[in-house]
Amino acid sequence: MSKEKKKEVKHNFVAYTENPYFNYALVGIFFIFLVFFTTFKITGDDDVFWHLATGRYILGTGHVPSTDIFGFLTQGQTWMPFEWGWDVISYLTFKISGYTGLSVLRTLIFLSIFSLLYHLLRKFNVSVIFSIISLFTLSFAIIDRLTPRPHMLSYLFFVLLLYIICRYRYFNRGSHKVLYFIPLIFLLWANIHMGIIAGGFIMFLYFISEFINTFYNKSFSNSEIRPLDKKELLRLFIILAVSAMVMLVNPNFFQTYVYAFEHTKMKMLETVNEWMSPFGSRTGDGFVNILYKLLLFSGVLTIYYSFKKKDVFPAILYIGFALYSVRAMRFTVDYVIILFPFVFVALNLLFESLKSENVKTMITKKPGLKVAMGLFLIFIIIKIPDNELYLNYLKYYRVTGVGINSDFIPTQLFDFMKNNDIPNIGGRVFNHFGTGGFFVWNFEGKQNFIDSRNLNDDIFNKYQQILSKRPGFEQKLDEYNIEYAIYLAPDLVRDPKEMDNTVISYFCKSANWKLLFWDDKSFLWVRNIPKFKDLIDKYEYSYFSPYTFVYQKSLIEKGINENPDKLKAEISRKKDETPQGIVLNSFLASYGKKLNY
Repeated sequence: MSKEKKKEVKHNFVAYTENPYFNYALVGIFFIFLVFFTTFKITGDDDVFWHLATGRYILGTGHVPSTDIFGFLTQGQTWMPFEWGWDVISYLTFKISGYTGLSVLRTLIFLSIFSLLYHLLRKFNVSVIFSIISLFTLSFAIIDRLTPRPHMLSYLFFVLLLYIICRYRYFNRGSHKVLYFIPLIFLLWANIHMGIIAGGFIMFLYFISEFINTFYNKSFSNSEIRPLDKKELLRLFIILAVSAMVMLVNPNFFQTYVYAFEHTKMKMLETVNEWMSPFGSRTGDGFVNILYKLLLFSGVLTIYYSFKKKDVFPAILYIGFALYSVRAMRFTVDYVIILFPFVFVALNLLFESLKSENVKTMITKKPGLKVAMGLFLIFIIIKIPDNELYLNYLKYYRVTGVGINSDFIPTQLFDFMKNNDIPNIGGRVFNHFGTGGFFVWNFEGKQNFIDSRNLNDDIFNKYQQILSKRPGFEQKLDEYNIEYAIYLAPDLVRDPKEMDNTVISYFCKSANWKLLFWDDKSFLWVRNIPKFKDLIDKYEYSYFSPYTFVYQKSLIEKGINENPDKLKAEISRKKDETPQGIVLNSFLASYGKKLNY
C-alpha cells in the first residue's frame, strides 16, 4: 500500500518550467535597493576626514609619513598610516568628484561585493529567491560598516578570496591559474587595511582543509571534491607563502604589523564601542548585534554541512572566525561576510532535503514569493529617500544623500572659522575628539589636539583631563598654549547635562574665554587676549547661549534688565544663522514676550 502511495506522489508531480524574467526583475530590484541603501551622508565618522587629509599629504609630499604630522602634542611620535593606499584612493576620488565621488565609490565597492556573493550562491545552486533574501539580510547585518573607509576594500578582498577558493575547490579543480591572483590581492591589501590579517587567516584555514583532504582522504572522501595530490598541495603552499611575503611590501615592512598589534593594546580602546565584545553589557542588543548573533549561532549549520558533505573547510572556517569575532564588535562584520555564503548554502541543503517537490517548486520556482519579495523591496526603496526606513522603522540614525550631514558634523562652525580666519589668528586649538580629522582636513598645515586615529594612551589621557575638568586642567590649557577651543556635542539638545559635566561649563563661565559661535551641536571659544579683540567685540555671545539658557538663567535676566539691545542683537544673529534652531526657538518660547520679540 505504501509503495502505491509513493508511486502516486511521483505520478502527481509535474515539472515546472521557471520563468527567468521574474528572476531578472527580482535581481534588478535588489541591486537598485542596494544603490539606495549605500547612498547616505557622512555622519559622525571623523575618520573619513583624516584619511582624506593623509592622502592629500602623501600626494603633496611624495612620501608616506612614519611619525605624526597632524597633532601638535604628538608631532614626531610614531604613527604608521598602514591604510595609506586607501587614503590616496579616497583623496584622488574626492579631488576629481568631491563627496559625491566618494559615495559612488562606496556604492560600486558594495555592488561588487554583493554581485560576487550572489554569483557564488548561484554556483552552489542556491535558488534566486533564497539568494536575494539572504543578501537582503546581509545588507542590514553590515549596516554599521558602510562608511567610506578602508575596511570596505577588506570586505571586497574577503569575498574575492572566497570566490577564488570556492571556484578552485568546488567547481574547477583543474584550473589552478586562478590561484595566482591571490598574491596580487595580498600585495594591494598590505597597503590598504589591516583586514589583511583576517585574509591570511582565511588562507591558512583553507590550506589546512586541503592538507586534511590530501592526507586523510579516507576519512574525508567526497566525490565532489577531489583531494589534491602532493604536487598540487605544494603549489598551494607556495602561493600561500608568497602571499605572506608580499604582506611585507609596505612602507614599514614587518614593523607595520608590530605597530598595528601594539595599537590594539591601548587602554583607551576599552571606551570605544567597536572594540567592545558583542556579548558585553555595554554593546546592547540592537538589530545589528542581533543579526550577528543569529548568524553566529546559525553557523553551527556549517558543521552539519561539513559532516553531510564530508567537507571540512566550512566547519574549520566557522570555528576559526566564530572565535575571532567574539573579541570585538568591529570583527563581527568580518565573520558575517566571510561565513555568509556557507551558512546559507547549509540552510539551502536543509531546504533541499524536503521530500515535497511541490513545496520546493512553489517556493523557489513559481513567481508568487518572487513577486512578494520584489514588492517588498520596492516598498523599502520608497522608504529610503526620506529616511523613513531608518528613523521610523529601524530607529537607526542615517540621512540619505551625498556629502556631509551638517546636522551632525559642525560644518557651520567650521565655515565661521574659515570666514574669520580663526586658525591663522589663533595658535593652538583644543578640539573635541570627534572634530580632529575634520579640522586637519579643512585647515591644511594646521595641527589639532587629538583625533580619532587613537595614537596612544598618553594623548587620550591629556585630552580627558581637560575634557572632564580633572584637577589641574586649567593649568594644562596654559601649559599647552591653547588659544581657542571647539567642541562638538551632537546630543546637546537631547542631553544638556553634557554641558555641565564637561569643560563646556568652564569655558562658558570663565572670564578668560569668550564664546564667539554656537549652534545646537557645537561651540567655539577664544581666549580673551588682544589678538582676538576685534572678533570678540563683533561676535561675543555675552548673554544668550545653550549653557546660559539651561544653567545661567540669571545671566539672561541680567541681559533683559541691563542690556536688552545686546541680548536682542545676539538673538537676531542666531535667527539669521539658524532660524530653525531648537535652542533658539525654545529660548524665544520662554523669553520672547519679555523681550517683545
